[in-house]
Amino acid sequence: MFDNLNTQLDSLVAIAVVVMMSSVILGIALAYFYMFIKREDGYVSDFPWTMAIMPPVVAVLIIMLSNNLAAGIAVGGLFALTRFRSNQRNTEDIAYVLLTVVIGVISGTGYVAFAVVFTLFMMLVILGLYLVKFGKTSEKNLTLRIVVPESLNYENLFDDLLKKYCLSYAINRVRTIDFGTLFELTYHLVIKKSTKQKEMMDQLRQRNGNLTITLTVQRFNQVD
Repeated sequence: MFDNLNTQLDSLVAIAVVVMMSSVILGIALAYFYMFIKREDGYVSDFPWTMAIMPPVVAVLIIMLSNNLAAGIAVGGLFALTRFRSNQRNTEDIAYVLLTVVIGVISGTGYVAFAVVFTLFMMLVILGLYLVKFGKTSEKNLTLRIVVPESLNYENLFDDLLKKYCLSYAINRVRTIDFGTLFELTYHLVIKKSTKQKEMMDQLRQRNGNLTITLTVQRFNQVD
């Protein structure tokens, strides 16, 4: 009885080692690929660690719960949900987390070769989207935030300047800050190719009493 149990344990350990090694390699490969894709835009330094660690953790979880695969997948999904609740730079990072979970699940169910093929396929797809700049926002698309005093009538205050420097503009939000003593106006701009940003901001500062003005490329803009 004990000999049979030891044999099963040895077999399980051998499988776990193969699965862990393969999923770690795939996770690290995906992490390096992510760092290459995001090298210009930048990324949070701990995110590649998450991508490298997630696949073997999920894979071993699936192995341990192999008698109840549905429960294993459900628990594995909790790792992704935990990461989703943290601050993400953008939704693309969430897709990478989901991808690492799927790789871990595939490896944990024993389909290591399929996990390799799936990882390579997804890397080629992402690389293709990256090379064609799929969905990339133009540098001319900007978010402008202007702080004005409560006493200043901000309606149409900046329209003539925005018409001068922008192809189009629209105000997205107005809110009070600093306990209602200031207003913050948020605009979406498409600036002209000839626009000099410093010149535009200098003229805007003359209108808002030299209070804070923030100009952000659309893809880096984060809603407070």
